[in-house]
Amino acid sequence: MKESMAKRFCQCIKKVRRTIKGNYKKQQKESRAIAICVKSVIQTRGKTLKKFSCGKSPKLTTQRPKY
Repeated sequence: MKESMAKRFCQCIKKVRRTIKGNYKKQQKESRAIAICVKSVIQTRGKTLKKFSCGKSPKLTTQRPKY
């Protein structure tokens, strides 16, 4: 399950990064895309982001939210 969620998360970042409008630097666009995808992909499943990497094999480490 984590592999599919990692793949979905990385694809979301790539898609959202292209759609962000405005005069932002590349790093700012990516950080905004990460925030949007964390909210839509990970937090809807009741988890929070701990660590991730998008590359040949996407990896994602999550944890339960702290209340």
